[in-house]
Amino acid sequence: MAAADLSLVVTAHDETVVGGPAMRAAEAAIEAAECGGIAVERFIALDAATEPCRAFYAQPRLSKWQIATLDMRELGRTRNEMVSRASGRWIAFLDADDLFSENWLLEGARCLAKAEEQGRKTIAHPELNWLFDGAGAVYTKPNQSDPLFSPYFFYVGNYYDSLCMAPREAHLQVPYVHRDISNGLSFQDWQWGIETMAAGWEHVAVKDTIIFKRRRDASLVTESLGRRAIVRGLEAMAIDRVAGIHRGQEGSPRRPQP
Repeated sequence: MAAADLSLVVTAHDETVVGGPAMRAAEAAIEAAECGGIAVERFIALDAATEPCRAFYAQPRLSKWQIATLDMRELGRTRNEMVSRASGRWIAFLDADDLFSENWLLEGARCLAKAEEQGRKTIAHPELNWLFDGAGAVYTKPNQSDPLFSPYFFYVGNYYDSLCMAPREAHLQVPYVHRDISNGLSFQDWQWGIETMAAGWEHVAVKDTIIFKRRRDASLVTESLGRRAIVRGLEAMAIDRVAGIHRGQEGSPRRPQP
């Protein structure tokens, strides 16, 4: 079997019915990518999944997907584990209750392929985040070269989330930290964005692509906000360093011990 260009990992825990639209969106995006010459590897990561969730993803129509049964009980560790199992040179994630536009995988892969040809270390994001269900909002994700981009924004908010497409190398260099919600430490994607920028990775938005993110009443984000969680202290965000974070620091930032 030929090596994959892209590994798509859908992460699930307790999703059932809401997983149907997500998987249909994923399949449509995979078909578009494969028609464009991108070889895609499919994974569903079931982390401490409920019995109804396991039954849902066992249905025959999902037989093309490789099922990974895990007991990490933590999304960051699940993603790190799936990176180690994936064979694609690029990795994309999708949460099982979210969706993305049909063109996302193809255009994201084209963006990374062009960046590689130019010798650039690039992480691609959909241009828009469209929140639905429990909230209604649309957010844009600026390129780091955009005049509206400010590294100081990371003191109060996060431009980029984990539903991106990145070279496998980026995940190996900067794995996700674990959540420590009981001690008020969360927002793994926020920290990952900061650390990858400091390590010389450029975050870019891929024009005319969308992630549709379901906002549920009970979710990791709402729990983190409710507990007033924060990002761990990072050297890259020190007041005398933050201005240059988007240009990359010399080497990788020192990570706090777990």
